[in-house]
Amino acid sequence: MTITLKNANYEVVLNTHGGEINSFRSVKDGTKYVFEGPESVWKYHAPILFPHVGRIKDGFYTYNGKEYNLVNNGMSRDMEHTVVEQTQTSATFELVQNGQTLQKFPWKFSLKTHYELKDDGLIFTTTVTNTDNSTMLFSMGSHTAFCCPRNTDPAGTTNSDYQYEFEKKEPLTTVCLNDSAQLATDEEGTAPCTKLYGEVQPGIIPIDANGFGNGHFFTKITSDWVGLRNKKDGSLIKVNTKGYPYVMVWQGGHGEEGVSGNGFNCIEPWDGASDAENTDHVWEDKIGLISLESGKSYTLDQSITIEK
Repeated sequence: MTITLKNANYEVVLNTHGGEINSFRSVKDGTKYVFEGPESVWKYHAPILFPHVGRIKDGFYTYNGKEYNLVNNGMSRDMEHTVVEQTQTSATFELVQNGQTLQKFPWKFSLKTHYELKDDGLIFTTTVTNTDNSTMLFSMGSHTAFCCPRNTDPAGTTNSDYQYEFEKKEPLTTVCLNDSAQLATDEEGTAPCTKLYGEVQPGIIPIDANGFGNGHFFTKITSDWVGLRNKKDGSLIKVNTKGYPYVMVWQGGHGEEGVSGNGFNCIEPWDGASDAENTDHVWEDKIGLISLESGKSYTLDQSITIEK
């Protein structure tokens, strides 16, 4: 089921399947900001990642001696969420444990995602509450895909007319990944390992048809936001990254036969990381997990601001 939020500037369509944004458009000129499909290119739009982010090596982990199966980027993006609050400009979705989730993740929880339209964009937060009687170990993040180029861009605009931009313009530190997008290890078997990204202009990442493979993964971030800028008109879409330990960028839909105009670039604030390539699959040993005591809540903010 989808629901629509609308104010004087923007219209957002949200889906109970995954609790995600399906569409984010300008009311005034029809600009599409968030990738809307087709599924043949990518079946998601702005998925919420829980109870982990990134790759699960071999599709399983163990906890207290029991094996659990999870897909990459968690289960919440593939499950039905419930609308618990709704107004003309805001909505809150909730996913709670059920028989299906308990087969994949052994804790009881409430995952609430709140959306609220503002004059300059969209408040977008996720809150996890541990409703179990033991400390919960998890990670989470988001994976919003932004149209690039956009439907209202002048003829001839390509993805190379855009760039990623980190607020502080600091030299970037990248986390080393292997070809399977797992955390690469150093000679001593330690992960994560990092290196300077080596961008020509600090904090600026050009975009071109070559893409970013399985993604480029950054840490030691001091920027409060990471944005996607249109270099032709200067417009900027910003995603809040304040306090996040990691940010992933990824590109999809470009250069594929028959899908011209369906390109997108993702900005993904993550509070967690993929499995290491040498993981022992033990959940308690997984890198980047958050420890949340019984009855406590934890909130992430990945709000979107648009500057024209």
